[in-house]
Amino acid sequence: MTDLGSMQSSPAAEMGGGGPAAANGPGSPGDDPDALTGHALLDWAKKGRWSRIVDSRGFLVVELAAIVLWAVYFTRPYLDMDPAIVPAGREYLSAIQTHSVWQRFEDCGLCGLWYGNVRGGFPAFADPVASTLHPLVIVTTLIWGIVNGSKVALVGVFALAGLSQWWLGHLLGLRLPSRLWGAAMAVVAGYLAARMELGAFSLVLSTASAVAVFPAMLYLTREMTWRGVIPLAVILALLAVGGTGYMQIGLIFVLPAAVFLVPLERDNLTRLVRRFAQAVGLAMLLAGPFLVPFVHFLPQIAKDFDTSFSNAQPLAYVPLNLVIRDITFYLSNALGKPPWPSHFVNFVGWIPVILAAYGVFSARDPRMRRAIAFLAIAAALALWTASSVPLAWLVKIVKLSWLTQLIGGIRYTSFIASLAVPPILGLSAIGLDRLLSARKRRFRLSLEGASVAASISLDVRWLLLVPLLIAVNQARTFSSLWIGTKGIDPYITSVVNALKTPGLEWVNVPFGEHFFVTPAIGADLKLSGDFFRTWHWKDRPVPQPVLEANRNGPPGGMVEQSIVEGIHIHAPVERQEYAAIVHADGSRTACTARGTGGDIDVSCAATQGGALVVEENSWAGWLAEVDGKPAELLDGGWLSVNTQEGSHTYAFRYRPWDVPLGIVLFVVGAGLSVWLAFRERRTERAQSSASPEEG
Repeated sequence: MTDLGSMQSSPAAEMGGGGPAAANGPGSPGDDPDALTGHALLDWAKKGRWSRIVDSRGFLVVELAAIVLWAVYFTRPYLDMDPAIVPAGREYLSAIQTHSVWQRFEDCGLCGLWYGNVRGGFPAFADPVASTLHPLVIVTTLIWGIVNGSKVALVGVFALAGLSQWWLGHLLGLRLPSRLWGAAMAVVAGYLAARMELGAFSLVLSTASAVAVFPAMLYLTREMTWRGVIPLAVILALLAVGGTGYMQIGLIFVLPAAVFLVPLERDNLTRLVRRFAQAVGLAMLLAGPFLVPFVHFLPQIAKDFDTSFSNAQPLAYVPLNLVIRDITFYLSNALGKPPWPSHFVNFVGWIPVILAAYGVFSARDPRMRRAIAFLAIAAALALWTASSVPLAWLVKIVKLSWLTQLIGGIRYTSFIASLAVPPILGLSAIGLDRLLSARKRRFRLSLEGASVAASISLDVRWLLLVPLLIAVNQARTFSSLWIGTKGIDPYITSVVNALKTPGLEWVNVPFGEHFFVTPAIGADLKLSGDFFRTWHWKDRPVPQPVLEANRNGPPGGMVEQSIVEGIHIHAPVERQEYAAIVHADGSRTACTARGTGGDIDVSCAATQGGALVVEENSWAGWLAEVDGKPAELLDGGWLSVNTQEGSHTYAFRYRPWDVPLGIVLFVVGAGLSVWLAFRERRTERAQSSASPEEG
């Protein structure tokens, strides 16, 4: 099946051409020898020089570069490469903490498989909130470090959203102004930028990744071969490792709209379902390094839940967030929502919405009508899901308590409304394209005098430039409220230094003050609490800190030790060692622990035996050695082994089976994708070379 834009009866051809897909691909007869005959040559010859340039493959690079530069311009505050300057979102320095995993890999190799910096530690690749395994995070962190790498990654995220929106316009066969305007809007619309009010890095990344799913689905239905399956699989895999889970769950409710992309016949629907299942299966292989550890530890994960979805906005009001750009509105409880801009802003403005409405009713070509139905229904489903209505229905229907709690764990359904923005902008671009493809209407003004006569002729379609620029500027201006930076206060470093311990003891930064987290983890502190994550391990207590910082009086069982930059540092009355031998009589012998991540070494000297207890969560994958010989881990929540009297060294290493299996699945998926792509290409070449002889 051929691409939508390569058909002679494509929407672009119907609209008057201008799109790179509107004239048999590249747009020049030299690229297609078969096009040098008959009407194809005549049509190409009739085109103006500018149209031929725009239709060329080389000009696509110019378009893509323009989108990237627009994203760079919009997010330029993030390109301040001072590591003491960070994006201004209030939880940002908590949200990027797990990026430190890649610096651990640089420092000590496989020790990075265990994230041992919060709550007793957990498998680094099993975190459902973080985007640790996204290629953009990996590459930028390895090159620029945790803070600067995340800033560069954010610029890439906004560029990704624009490029994905452009791809959608390109597949729809839209002309240059329409697809570029849609891409420009996708970069500056509030559905991405406003999430930075919260500083939710993973949420921004997964939202931008979700934008690419829409053109990938469209491409799959136009190219129901492996050429269409593989791009969708790659994008779904990137979405899977993007973190948070809101966009991933939202797409489950939104993507059924894809059935409208093909003629509603049984064979077509069966083929679409089969190809989509293949894409999902391939995506699961590619996302194996995350999915295998996550599924492995899923039974041990508990999450806060709200089966009443009390923070959801009523459906009647959800669409209004697309057009309201009053910051005081989002800071209020108006229209049934909490005062959280980060959760509800999806601003695109009235102009795109009106163009989208026009686009819905403007198409004549059946194939374009199916694409419009897909986009319109997908947007409606996203807004419906964001209101929590379908989830509330599921909670009432489902009788299993664990499944009810799992559904109730999707507490902030308002985020899912972001999935309505890409299809709405796609419809807006279609509406704009229809206006641009209308018959030229010129306005002529004549001035005559006794000695002077003048005539002015203007194509009224140029007047569209005014509302289009207004729409982009409105979105850019409003969204820029959240594209800012702030400096890390020097006192934070002083407090972090005051919390350092001789070994691997657990400590606490001031509760709720997120800007302490990444600096603390960068200093290799181990934070007993973690006020960022909304999930926790079942029936596992957090370790007791030996030092705790806050702005108030000492917590229970602690006494003030010092004051640093106005922050009180407290220590427990009875110190709980990170590593200690617990003897049969209840006495304890403190031990010395060193290491990082999943590599922990303990030295002990005791006059009697007992059980060495290390306050690090014990999960499948940990191995222990005593004096270089394998030892059996004892049952319990903490790492523990039996000990004998005397001086001994103990080594604990986290070397799980799930990560290697996930990597194997990724390699299989990547190899399978390459093999299928080359095999399909060879088959097409063989058929192409055989067709002249058969004719």
